[in-house]
Amino acid sequence: MEKQLIDYIIAQRAEADAFMDTPGNWMGKLPTPEDTQYWSERVPSGTLKEFRRIELEESAYYLAQDAMSKSYARFISPKLSDMTDQELEDFCTQMSILMKADAA
Repeated sequence: MEKQLIDYIIAQRAEADAFMDTPGNWMGKLPTPEDTQYWSERVPSGTLKEFRRIELEESAYYLAQDAMSKSYARFISPKLSDMTDQELEDFCTQMSILMKADAA
């Protein structure tokens, strides 16, 4: 596993621990870098770049599901892997705007 990904995982776990030091706070943590079975399935290349891409595609999917519908998210899902990172970020922004408009 790439050192950058290991450092990212360790930093996220430390952030969660610090957040949970306040009574009543809870934050999920990524599995430890030593959990090689999880990480080899989650991020086959073991790179931070691939991890971020996977997270971006998943964020786009779940934002589409929340802003539009499950059926729309399923419809758009195969297209997400063809989008550039910038297109995915723009898509996430658009879905967030729709959710805010619906909440208003």
